[in-house]
Amino acid sequence: MSVMPANEPTRFDYLLGVMGVSLACAAILGVLSSVPLYLAGSVGSLLAAGVLVGGTLGEYQ
Repeated sequence: MSVMPANEPTRFDYLLGVMGVSLACAAILGVLSSVPLYLAGSVGSLLAAGVLVGGTLGEYQ
């Protein structure tokens, strides 16, 4: 495996992007709505963890 970064995004780059977007959307939802921030943050964290686990398990199948 090469230590040099690829010229194009890898699968894991996309997974990290989706995780970041889910956390950011949960924070924005918690700030802008009547949903408590801790509840919105928890849901965003669970979604990000699900993406991580699903993406990791999908790599080894």
